[in-house]
Amino acid sequence: MYPRDREPELTVIGRFTTTAPPGAFEPDLLAYARRRESRRGFVSRVTAALTGRPGTYVHLEHWTGLDRLLRAGHEDPASPPAPAEAELLVTVGRMAPNGTPCDSARLVLLRAAVDHAADPDRFELNFGLLVGLCVPEEAFGGSLLLRSVADPYAYTGLLWWHDPAADERVRTSASWRTRLEGLAATARLTVDPARPLSPR
Repeated sequence: MYPRDREPELTVIGRFTTTAPPGAFEPDLLAYARRRESRRGFVSRVTAALTGRPGTYVHLEHWTGLDRLLRAGHEDPASPPAPAEAELLVTVGRMAPNGTPCDSARLVLLRAAVDHAADPDRFELNFGLLVGLCVPEEAFGGSLLLRSVADPYAYTGLLWWHDPAADERVRTSASWRTRLEGLAATARLTVDPARPLSPR
């Protein structure tokens, strides 16, 4: 968790679905992403294709300060290459022992809608336990937990790996299934592996 006196880091997630071939769509999506990098308040980004859902992409941008994020939108009104479902989230947890998401070979995205009768703090704790399974793996890059600004019961988790085989080994283990069941006890989950797109 982040100290309350620090300005929270905001994340914008764009989710895209397209019927265009990857060779045509992906360069346009990356070009759109690069245009925003020079804006004040921009921290980092990662763009990825969901490997189990052809034609589906996610793009995450990290920013400091809502005013800077809004100003960037006004200064660069260029539209993405396909209609996007956009969501604004705040960082509630991060562990990055080994690089950044854009340096990774595999991402795993977890979307969760926590039951309103449940305690979100319990979900955050259970997510931390899930991440704890990954930490001993040398190929594990890190994790990020984001909470929706519009809905405090909606979360997106991100884990990144430098070796897809290590990710698959962990996610097919009995321990992973047990931890995932702990999350699913209080939330509806969607888990998607993803392939990061080269930033250049």
